[in-house]
Amino acid sequence: MTGSAAGEPAVANDDGWIREAQAAGRTGTFRLDLTTERLEWTAPFAALVGFGPDDRVDVLADWERFIFADDVPKLRAAIAEVRAGGPFSVEMRARTGGATHWLTGRGQSRRDEQGKPRWLVGSLVEITDSKAEEARLSASNEALKVRIAERGTQLRESENRFRLLVEAATDYAMFLLDPAGNVASWNPGAERIKGYAADEIVGKHFSHFYTEEDRVAGVPARLLAGARATGRSEIEGWRVRKDGKKFWASVVIAAINGEDDELVGFAKITRDLTERRNAEERIRRAQKMEAIGQLTGGVAHDFNNILTVISGNLETVLRHLPQGAAKLERSANAALRGATRAGALTQQLLAFARRQALEPKALSLNELVTTLSQILRRTLGENILVETRPGNDLWTAFADGNQLENAILNLAINARDAMPEGGRLTIETANVYLDRIAAARLDGPAGQYVSLAVRDTGTGMSPETMSKAFEPFFTTKELGQGTGLGLSQVYGFVRQSGGYVGIDSDLGLGTTVKIYLPRHHSDQNSEDDRGMDGPVPRAREETILVAEDDLDVRNFTVEMLIELGYRVIATPDGHAALHELDAHDEIDLLFTDVGLPGGMNGRQLAEAARLRRPGLKVLFTSGYARHAIVHHGRLDPGVELLPKPFTFANLAAKLRHVLDLR
Repeated sequence: MTGSAAGEPAVANDDGWIREAQAAGRTGTFRLDLTTERLEWTAPFAALVGFGPDDRVDVLADWERFIFADDVPKLRAAIAEVRAGGPFSVEMRARTGGATHWLTGRGQSRRDEQGKPRWLVGSLVEITDSKAEEARLSASNEALKVRIAERGTQLRESENRFRLLVEAATDYAMFLLDPAGNVASWNPGAERIKGYAADEIVGKHFSHFYTEEDRVAGVPARLLAGARATGRSEIEGWRVRKDGKKFWASVVIAAINGEDDELVGFAKITRDLTERRNAEERIRRAQKMEAIGQLTGGVAHDFNNILTVISGNLETVLRHLPQGAAKLERSANAALRGATRAGALTQQLLAFARRQALEPKALSLNELVTTLSQILRRTLGENILVETRPGNDLWTAFADGNQLENAILNLAINARDAMPEGGRLTIETANVYLDRIAAARLDGPAGQYVSLAVRDTGTGMSPETMSKAFEPFFTTKELGQGTGLGLSQVYGFVRQSGGYVGIDSDLGLGTTVKIYLPRHHSDQNSEDDRGMDGPVPRAREETILVAEDDLDVRNFTVEMLIELGYRVIATPDGHAALHELDAHDEIDLLFTDVGLPGGMNGRQLAEAARLRRPGLKVLFTSGYARHAIVHHGRLDPGVELLPKPFTFANLAAKLRHVLDLR
């Protein structure tokens, strides 16, 4: 055994752990200093782990060299449990003489004079044989005992190792059935996975864990029949815990035959695969979202260019219609509303696919909800009571205020549609800390969040409907009554903002959608967006350089800028724009599309322009803000963007805002 480190504090009965291990008949003992990770060990321990007399093993990291890489995290986790005051328990694999050996480690902490865990004292037992026998369960408890007694000491030792394995295998429900399918034994893993204690379930039929649909379809009976006929049945499907919740399980049933080949029972192993299934579902959803994002991003740029031309020219027509042209005015307004709806549809798709350019800021959700509740009371109608419950000492959230307002409006409209006879809509805010387990259920990191819950007293949703609620284009409304993008837009916006969204619903009782947004830890106050109300701001003798490859959009943009009083120089690409910039000292602002042809995008053009003209004002526009100016779903700092399709008033206000920046 290695010696103790110099200066290590003495403890009572310093060598007592060795004597205790030997007295209990255990071998392969060791002690680990939890502070220095210095390791002391016995020769049997060295043989079990796999290192020889010439191997230097002084610290835990040396030990880990002989453990399978996949099992090292399990060993570290077990030691962390000891540091927290718990017992040491782990199963792992080691290489000895080129062979793989299964080991089970057990132990406990020894505390220092301050009462804190200082040493881990433990032992190793090889359970390779028990692991091999796991797949060959061949007797019920009584049958196993009889056969073990007949086969003598060797099988008694195997039984002990197997019992340790079964009791330690908390990831598996391992139990025995009699020939009729009634539970005869029950391990701790079965209790953890299924929720029943042994005295609650032993003697009951194993179909107790199956869904009503499976019982009616005869699935349990078919599993037993298959095991009788072939020796083994294997299946995956939904099972039911004691609390009524379903979990996705992998089930193996093996027939156990006696000496005369007579069936004496069944061995059954069940594993909870819910997390694996959830992971597969997250991957499938991510792949679907990526595909939608790519499709939407590819279409959005061209589609929004077209909408910019359509809506912009309709606005121009409306501004210049002569008095008395009421019929033309109605037609132009109807067409403009259609173009606006088409643009909103594209933005909803981009929101779901997490491809929109967010501008997150510090937000007071209480202030936002208070302001928005006044609008909701007017919008939802008199038969909907709107109630707000602001949280006390609410933290500041970090999110795009405009997109959050859209999300709340979407949720409120859904709630109104679910309450055709009227009801109550409650909006509630609160501070929330999501621990590791709660955050894992929502697929993300733990931390501090500001929650916003929208609750209605409407018709509610079935579990099947609720599972699809966030999918794009899924709707329970009549054809033409909804796009099915409202909730998916909320989901995409919240996830892109680094938050979570969850839904809970009961048929006939109502639905609650809860949004968790990241807490904003800066002292920076929230910023209000500039309003667009009031007279349209016009030029002050400035010159604008336009870089736009789409001819119709370029011509339309030039016409609007001229109408606003600006001098305009228009170019189709970045190289032409730089040429004009060199030729015209009077240019005050570069207005460029993000996506330009010729090997130079809008961001590259802006950087080259500012090298020539430091301090040049730049305003970007895009139907789909790509990675050139957007990273991690957010606009790069200092970037000013006017999304397409833009209106006459939007363009006027944004230009004035950028030109007036100091």
